[in-house]
Amino acid sequence: MNASSAARPAIGHVLVHGYLGAAADLAPLAQGLASTDSVECLQLPGHGGTNTPAFDETAFLSALSAAVRRQREAGRRLVLIGHSTGGNLILSWLAAELSESPAGLGDLLLLVLCATPPRINTAYARRWSEHRDGRGRQPSLHDLGSLATMVNRLARGPELRLSAPVLIVHGEADELVPLQDAEAWRRRSSGPTRLAPIAGAQHHLFDGAGSAVAIDVIRRAVDDARNACAIPPPLEALPGLAPFGTAWPHGLRHIAESPAGRRLLGQAFAADPVATVEPTVANIEITTRCTLACVSCARTRLKPRSRFMSRADFVRVLGALPHAWRIVLVGLGEPLLHPEAVEFVQLASGQGRRVGLVTNAMQLDAAMARALCSSGLASITFSLDAIDQAAARRVRRGSRMQHILANIRGFMAERERQGARLATSVFTALTAETVGELEAIVDFAASVGIDALMATDLNFPVNQARSVRAGFDTETARILRHALRQAATRRLPVLSVRGLEEFDLQRRWPAFLMLRGEELTSRSPQHGHCLSPWQSIPVGVDGKLTICDCQPESDIGNVHSLPVSEWWNGSAMTNHRRRMLSDDPPAACRDCPRF
Repeated sequence: MNASSAARPAIGHVLVHGYLGAAADLAPLAQGLASTDSVECLQLPGHGGTNTPAFDETAFLSALSAAVRRQREAGRRLVLIGHSTGGNLILSWLAAELSESPAGLGDLLLLVLCATPPRINTAYARRWSEHRDGRGRQPSLHDLGSLATMVNRLARGPELRLSAPVLIVHGEADELVPLQDAEAWRRRSSGPTRLAPIAGAQHHLFDGAGSAVAIDVIRRAVDDARNACAIPPPLEALPGLAPFGTAWPHGLRHIAESPAGRRLLGQAFAADPVATVEPTVANIEITTRCTLACVSCARTRLKPRSRFMSRADFVRVLGALPHAWRIVLVGLGEPLLHPEAVEFVQLASGQGRRVGLVTNAMQLDAAMARALCSSGLASITFSLDAIDQAAARRVRRGSRMQHILANIRGFMAERERQGARLATSVFTALTAETVGELEAIVDFAASVGIDALMATDLNFPVNQARSVRAGFDTETARILRHALRQAATRRLPVLSVRGLEEFDLQRRWPAFLMLRGEELTSRSPQHGHCLSPWQSIPVGVDGKLTICDCQPESDIGNVHSLPVSEWWNGSAMTNHRRRMLSDDPPAACRDCPRF
């Protein structure tokens, strides 16, 4: 099913400001949503002047009910957006609606809680009093008490049982409602709920630092709600997709209409300079630190400063990329050097993401193996370009092969002990001088029970002089042919790198099987295989975004400060896609085995 072909519902947005705020606080958001159907920025009774009126929950809820009724009478589906205690007022109204009709609210598409407090205590009262200092009439203790009673009554109430998804948008620098309190909404909601932390944003989310990102997050969520579709049956069997769809169902359309999704469904993927869905694959670099200095790696050439991604930044990256079902911890560093690598896997897998990890296995000791096998990790890939110590020393400086191979053996044994449903693979980047290592790599991978081996020639224009293609001759062909024959004998699939971003490779691997050694050296003069700029995004340790993994110097913005809409289909990405589809693709693409 293509969501764009389905009838799109008319939407009525009702925006509710907080008791101590004003409708003007939501004006930038209302303007950002103005192109989509009806937007009513409700002004609570008594507000609009310089003074704060008495807290009258009954009057406020009556005004909200009237606004909702106007949208319903016009036949519109509802998107309710509350800022600060405006969110609590919406929750109070929803609780009343559900108590009268538990099966009601079928017309609610999306609930958005922006900087909404889950409770109010004396610390809140003090912060709010200081915030209001000099801003008109201070609310009385009675009014603040009534407000606190409403908020805390909701906190003590039952779970929020809505069929509609709940989006929580919260500023990381909120001076009134601490970010950690926003996590409470996840625990109190029984349905799909996600948190989008906004870097640098304060309580007034839609004015100042981070406001463009906050507005973009909500606008995109509304668009997803409008275009939501049921997952096509062939995708239902995708391993790990069901938890993702449960956690955030709006991501399913992006999966189904992504290039890999369409190809899995047997549908044509018509590449265009403008991507029609958001990234469904995120390659996240959680550290730039590494114990190796591989000759062909961009890290050795670029020499980035060693650093770790913070937990807050990782959570924010996940929040910015809600449809990235596949998360791969990979980049210019070794992920297992990060002290929180296992916790990051747990965070992402806890959101229904299918998490993979690429490692050189130097840090994969017994304790790490135990932790990873029980972390929710879906797949692990071992980078292995040589078995012989002397060969490894030439291409992957710093490698201790006996240590690495022992760690991989230990991991495979631990996977067996735990019965972990965790896919394993070896990724081998061959050079003209290491082609002879492929047979030994095949023998090792087969002996320890690795599921598959993916072999590739070198990428990056700077590496081409050392590539297999550059030194290909009859002897190279013979060596590769013999290694592939050995792999077939040992029942180890050797796959082409062109299957790297396909979905359900566990079952579809025969379509990407490397049958002839010459396949390793082939390049496409025009676009034929690569899916990356239409579904994948690399995210650097500091949030830097690049066009693809093969172009680590192509900076297109930062995920923490730039709205997704501005970089995913911004000029840099659309121009790159256009060149990829032209008769003159970029040099990096012409030299890439995946292209």
